[in-house]
Amino acid sequence: MNSSQTQSQLNQEYRGTSVPAEGSFSRQGNYCDFCDLHVHTTASDGHLTPKEVVQHSLELGLRAISICDHDTMAGYLELTEEFSQDKLGVVNVNGLELIPGIEINSRWEQSELHILGYFIDPGDGSFLNLLSQLRRSRVERVQVTVEKLASLGKPVELSRVLELSQGDSVGRPHIAQAMVEKGYVSTVREAFELYLGIGKPAYVDRRHLSPAQSIRAIREAKGIAVWAHPGITNADWLLTELMEYGLQGIEVFHPEHDIGSQQKYLHMARENRLVVTGGSDFHSATSSEGAMIGSYGISYDGVQALKRMASAVR
Repeated sequence: MNSSQTQSQLNQEYRGTSVPAEGSFSRQGNYCDFCDLHVHTTASDGHLTPKEVVQHSLELGLRAISICDHDTMAGYLELTEEFSQDKLGVVNVNGLELIPGIEINSRWEQSELHILGYFIDPGDGSFLNLLSQLRRSRVERVQVTVEKLASLGKPVELSRVLELSQGDSVGRPHIAQAMVEKGYVSTVREAFELYLGIGKPAYVDRRHLSPAQSIRAIREAKGIAVWAHPGITNADWLLTELMEYGLQGIEVFHPEHDIGSQQKYLHMARENRLVVTGGSDFHSATSSEGAMIGSYGISYDGVQALKRMASAVR
């Protein structure tokens, strides 16, 4: 794409693509057909509860959202206790469709590679047991990281980190929040850049699935496996290998993808007959991660394409 190509031109090209999904990068007029398929809640490292995310999405007039918390479906499951679901697990809240989703942090060489899973069977015991193991490894990692920070003269209380997590999946962002509270750093991003990122003084590794294991686990739980924000990993050549593992889609529309990246990944999806998804990766109004709910996503046609894929394996 040359620099003169506009976002509206990209949206038009997307609507004409042969990929079995349609949509747009951001809101074009009315939200009534717009779907944000990557939102975090307090069940992992988001700042809004699942109900607050739903309420905000209703106020925006979104058609569908997907809560994709890290290594947990607790946010989605909380809402299933109050609202009815269809055979694909879609929860309908006053006309807003909530699609079951998850984000699994895989490890590829020295980088993280995230895999999104949609329409996973929330009752799949093997998958839920795997998530439980991953969350335990998160707690163990936090404990060792807190010890490392203390040895560096930056002590934070483990109890405060766990309190900040609020939900089911504690992680480095919660440690970073505790460091901001203590005044050791100004922002969560700074905490990662100076202490918590890969290769930094307080970094601690934890159990990660490989991309192949993540994709396999999602597929075995009857889900749709999608490569999350591939531009962050910067390893486009991995696509062929991921497809061999069973990858079914690419998250094209994401805050970390500029217009040129969007077109590149859109073409990659089209050439390989992969489904196209998109979402804001919302964490909070002040977070350096992601964007505001409803600012990135796809049209409802894209959701229907995902539904057809999910129905085929149920």
